[in-house]
Amino acid sequence: MTHNQTRPLLGAVLTLVLVVFVSVVSSARASFGIAPGSFSTSALNRDGSVDTQAGSHPYSYTVSFRFNQDAKGEPEGEVRDVVLDLPRGLVGDPLAVPRCPHQDFEGQQALCPGDTQVGVLDAQLKGLGRAHAPVFNLVPPPGVPARLGFSATSLNALLDASVRTGAGYGIAVSANNIPTHGIVSITSTIWGVPPDKGHDPERQCVNNGAVVEGCSSEAPPRPFLTLPTSCTGPLSAALSADSIQEPGSFVPNPAETAFSLDAGKNPVGLSGCEKLSFGASLDATPDTTSAEAPAGLNVDLQIPQPESPEGLAEANLKEALVKLPIGMTVSPSAANGLGACPLDGPEGVGLGSSQPARCPNSSKVGTVEVQTPLLEHPLKGSVFLAQQGDLEGNGSNPFKSLLAMYVVIEGEGVAVKLPGLIELDETTGQLTARFGKKDPITGEESLPQLPFGDLKMSFFGGPRAPLITPPGCGTYTTVSQLTPWNGGPPVEASSSFTIDQGCGGGGFSPSFTAGSADNQGGAYTPFSVTFSRHDGEQRFAGAQVTAPPGLLATLKNVTRCPEPQASLGECPPASLIGETTVAAGPGADPYWVKGGRVYLTGPYHGAPFGLTIAVPAVAGPFNLGDKGGPVIVRARIDVDPHTAQAIVTSDPLPRILKGVPLDVRTVNVTIDRKEFIFNPTDCDPLHATATLSSTANTAAQASSPFQAGGCASLPFKPSFKVSTQAKTSKANGAGLDVTVASGKGQANIAKV
Repeated sequence: MTHNQTRPLLGAVLTLVLVVFVSVVSSARASFGIAPGSFSTSALNRDGSVDTQAGSHPYSYTVSFRFNQDAKGEPEGEVRDVVLDLPRGLVGDPLAVPRCPHQDFEGQQALCPGDTQVGVLDAQLKGLGRAHAPVFNLVPPPGVPARLGFSATSLNALLDASVRTGAGYGIAVSANNIPTHGIVSITSTIWGVPPDKGHDPERQCVNNGAVVEGCSSEAPPRPFLTLPTSCTGPLSAALSADSIQEPGSFVPNPAETAFSLDAGKNPVGLSGCEKLSFGASLDATPDTTSAEAPAGLNVDLQIPQPESPEGLAEANLKEALVKLPIGMTVSPSAANGLGACPLDGPEGVGLGSSQPARCPNSSKVGTVEVQTPLLEHPLKGSVFLAQQGDLEGNGSNPFKSLLAMYVVIEGEGVAVKLPGLIELDETTGQLTARFGKKDPITGEESLPQLPFGDLKMSFFGGPRAPLITPPGCGTYTTVSQLTPWNGGPPVEASSSFTIDQGCGGGGFSPSFTAGSADNQGGAYTPFSVTFSRHDGEQRFAGAQVTAPPGLLATLKNVTRCPEPQASLGECPPASLIGETTVAAGPGADPYWVKGGRVYLTGPYHGAPFGLTIAVPAVAGPFNLGDKGGPVIVRARIDVDPHTAQAIVTSDPLPRILKGVPLDVRTVNVTIDRKEFIFNPTDCDPLHATATLSSTANTAAQASSPFQAGGCASLPFKPSFKVSTQAKTSKANGAGLDVTVASGKGQANIAKV
């Protein structure tokens, strides 16, 4: 190939490369979006310096950005919506200044009073040059916490504020359906204290050059903006937008991020957190003063909120720990009809989602009400019991714990969902609630950096209340640790309540009954034993029951449950001889645990026989058993060598499972295996007896009358046989065998 032939080929290649390059560049420049590096935010003092004081009310807060432009300097595409995520903890108070009615804002020219102005907006418009407009505080529609609006030449837009559910619960500002005017760039400045005349000395009575009557306000000025009360690094804001050409496709994705910068354009965080005060207090009071009674609980958390534009804000609450007094524990009676809220799914709480929580109503255990200076009306919500999370395949909660709760506050465009961990002392049952503990799902602190003055949380009372009051009269103290976001030490707060009703002295006089389902003498029959105690009495520790004389069992057809299966409650059906039912919890409506099983075992603790009693550890939505298994109680069976009476002695009864006191009220054991237990054939009055012991080492003797019937009609045809192997030699002696037998269904032999 000659040099002359190469030149056209090289030219073609260069032309092709140039075309591709221009196409790529044109394609890159033709896309709608935020111009890289154009997005910036700044909180400024009056003198123009960067405001870095935590909790201060900046002179102004400015947001500036521009859109991608083509070679002619015109915007690529037409903006439709803009979403600005403000830094976490940066809040605005829409009640700090009057609000402009919509009828005054709408129209060709907004006629909002000047004292409703909270800032200004500058926009560069395609073909129209620069537009300057005031930003007004408007009356928001239902479901929107706050609304701002700006009105300039042929450019009107509404800015709606909301709380970002999850992700730190920062404030998001959305401008939706912006009129198409070829916006090139926007700079918005919001004033920290709008009544400050340094912004515009005439604005309180002048709007767009027109005098507006009745615009002055004699109310003391309140700050409109407050910087975060934490000193955790540069403030971060995020910005994204979509276009009319591609609605719903927000760019960039992820959103453009801007950090607070100092005068040298270096990222700078807030400081001076040590100057912030934190005067939080907490009060917790049960709804009853009776001892050992089902109880609701009223919790009141207060944090003062100063409103001076010159001072600093109160530090926000970062974490709360509340420890109830020993003796105030979980009530088993609460399990009646109780449900639990899953983490996800069609009936889940949906943490981090702005969608309404769908927790089952049966999982609702209380209500919550929050007063915040940012909203006109208190926010109301519910407290839900979370699904158990410490068992595989049994649902979950963020902490993988036995107990947890969700506080859900929804309304006025706000959706806050906070998980709370409930810890139980496995020895005493003492309860500790933690809110703000790092969320294992997001790895972030869950309490939002939002101010509130009063938070009231009320747990339901009544027979199925979630708690039990302490068992004795006296004064009890709830201790709390309230940690602020400013990095200061926790505030140690305490509150006390008094129990002075129904103390009763803690006696121990349990009832005891025993009897056969069919009292026909000599008949096979189920046999039941029941012992109970009253509220306020000492709790059961163990039991020993002696059967009436003549009440016997046929053992030859029952397989003894071997070890270690007997200790694990894994006995075969061939060892099953009965069932048990247990009632637990205070009040008139204890929780009944049904479906317990009673198995006959081989020798136990020196006795010839034993029992394994396996009781389900399931109460409502919870399983308290080890690895989900039943609670095992063992017992030994001795036989009186003179009367043949069975004596059943239990091991110590369990008092607490995973920190939940069992508070056993009633125990029923029924031996109902077919053709196993049969009645005496003596119809004289007899007794079953018991020795019941308490956790306070008190022993109570109890007796239950027992009498069989129809003994006279029983047949009595015993057999009597004698045989001998007699020898003729006196020296060798003789043997004599005597056999006495009584058949099935006959009267027992009293004398021979």
